[in-house]
Amino acid sequence: MANFPPSTSATSNLLTTQRALVDTICSFLTVATHHVLYLRRLYPPVSFLATRAYNYPVRQNRHPEVCTWIQDALAAVRDQLEKNTVETVAICIFECDNHRVLERWTFDLRSLPVVTKKDRDVPFDSIDDYELRKKVNVTDLEASFRALFSRLDTVSGKMRPLPEGDGAPECSFTMTVEVKNGADRPVGRLQKEERKWVVAEPDPFNDEDSSRGDAKPFASRTGKTHAVRRLEAGELRMEMFVEESDTKLNLPTKYKTTLERAADLSYGAGSEKFDPENGYELEEPDVNRKPQGGAFTDYQRG
Repeated sequence: MANFPPSTSATSNLLTTQRALVDTICSFLTVATHHVLYLRRLYPPVSFLATRAYNYPVRQNRHPEVCTWIQDALAAVRDQLEKNTVETVAICIFECDNHRVLERWTFDLRSLPVVTKKDRDVPFDSIDDYELRKKVNVTDLEASFRALFSRLDTVSGKMRPLPEGDGAPECSFTMTVEVKNGADRPVGRLQKEERKWVVAEPDPFNDEDSSRGDAKPFASRTGKTHAVRRLEAGELRMEMFVEESDTKLNLPTKYKTTLERAADLSYGAGSEKFDPENGYELEEPDVNRKPQGGAFTDYQRG
């Protein structure tokens, strides 16, 4: 009697190996980066496509250069994740006049398991197969991601808007990676992915405090921190929080009314699959377009 192949829905989507874990994290970070850019109005809302990921409505920027930048940044993050050197990954929004950080959206990944390169495809053996299937099946994982995105939307809606209006500084964003204290630093010739990163500038110190010998960074005693959500599914353990700097809170801003913000929204079809590798033309979305399928995630389920 012929042997049937294992069900892809029950095995291939489980976080059973380090490689699958890294793939899942990078895919999530891609979706989250696009969505944060939309929520914080870094680009015009009309430049975002209404799409779905993890059965949740999200936004994807349609500008090819923005998509390419995010892909390159996450490729470099993947390289560090595979080396087990990452503690946190952060999306930093800064004002362009003095390059001061206004918001920092942080994903804490320090609790991920440490796996050597040769064992990337070896299944985790911390729990038996039955318990693993029970805890990290794809349905529960998507539910966890949906809950995180829902909480992300709520937190963003309660935060003070970025500066806008006459006299407000232009804002942009970048991505940072905080590595572990014991991580090996690049030596000799840098790899291609490592050349995409530069060392972050240290926090400024108060000159008056420095003269007394008790200097402390300004960032350690200013700003606000908002907890987003903690996620735990098998070996995937992550916490997300967002910080607002004192610089942002002291900048003048023009608050738009609810009707003005609603007028800026992009009313896309909301049925496309999230596809970070596609460059989209900057054209008005067709709200009458026939959906191309059901509510899929950005994973291919086999």
